[in-house]
Amino acid sequence: MQFLSSKTLLYIRIICLLTVAFYLVKDPDALSTAGFIVLLGQAMQVPLVRLGPENPILGMTAVVVVSTALGDLIPLLSENWSYFENLVPIRLSAYFILASYIYFVPGSVVSNSLVVTFVLFEIWGNFLIYNNLRDEKYYRMKKYVEENKEEIIAAHDEQVRVVELDE
Repeated sequence: MQFLSSKTLLYIRIICLLTVAFYLVKDPDALSTAGFIVLLGQAMQVPLVRLGPENPILGMTAVVVVSTALGDLIPLLSENWSYFENLVPIRLSAYFILASYIYFVPGSVVSNSLVVTFVLFEIWGNFLIYNNLRDEKYYRMKKYVEENKEEIIAAHDEQVRVVELDE
C-alpha cells in the first residue's frame, strides 16, 4: 500500500486550497512574495507578481478557489470514488495543458509566478491522487473478487452461449 491514501491526499488538497483562498483575502502580498513562489517563478522565467489588498480580482479568485475546495469536499465526505476517478485525470490534463501554454507563450496574461506555482503544485498533487486512486481501485476490486468468488463463477456458468451449427 501507499504511504498516504487518496482520501488523505484529497483532504490535504482541500486544506491547501482553503489556505490559498485565505491568503488571497487577508494577506495577498505575503502569498505573492513567498520564497517558493519566487523560486518557481524565476525557474520558469515568468514575471513575478506583487499583489496588493486593493486588487478587486482577488476576492473573486478566492471564491473560485473555495468553490473548488467545497466541490471536492462534498463527494469526498460521501466517499464517491468514481467521481474522483473520472475527475482527477481530466483535471490533470487541463493543468498540463495550462502549464504547456505558460511555457510556450511567455507573454500571456497567465504567465506569472503565482499561476505557475499553483499549476505545478496542482499537477504534482493530482498526479499523487491519481496514482493512489488507481492503486486503491485495484485493491477494492481484488477484495470484491475474493469475497464473491462463488457468485462470479455461478454467474459465468449461467451465461447464454450461442452455438452455430454448420449445415
